[in-house]
Amino acid sequence: MGRILLIEPQKILQQAISLFLFPEHEVQVAEEAGSAAASFKDYDLLIIDGAALRESDRLTPEMLRVVQGCGTPTLWLEEEEWAPSPKRDKFVIVKKPLEKEALEAAVGGFLSSGPSRDRGRPPQSRGKAQASLAAATKPAAQSPEQPTFEFIDLVEVVDEAVSPKQGRKSPRKSK
Repeated sequence: MGRILLIEPQKILQQAISLFLFPEHEVQVAEEAGSAAASFKDYDLLIIDGAALRESDRLTPEMLRVVQGCGTPTLWLEEEEWAPSPKRDKFVIVKKPLEKEALEAAVGGFLSSGPSRDRGRPPQSRGKAQASLAAATKPAAQSPEQPTFEFIDLVEVVDEAVSPKQGRKSPRKSK
């Protein structure tokens, strides 16, 4: 079980990401990094929504410096590739909109590495996390093609003679 700090200003995304990570990890939520910056070292992983912080004018140069200077592994959620983000080791940018496999692989890649965190996990789950990280970082050209679908024609022509009862109006029912 890893301790994760999620910095997300949008309540809906806070809940969605927390519920996604909840069974396996302990998640703490903050709307901005200012108050939580002092305790970054207490967590195994930081997840920061850079795009949402930028939209709400909460992404300051000071915050970028603090994130860049901390040594805690960080997942940075971003919509645009050109957007400014910290540059350092143990830093991964996950493109939004979030995909389950990519987020799961990135979190698993950081939290399953290291001998102290692997001790409690069975060897099968470590290999699975490493394989999912490799699959998430694999280029799109190498991914298997999406299967083709066969469409079913749902229109059926029925040739029936109109019965004499269908031609008459039915009596109106009273309420």
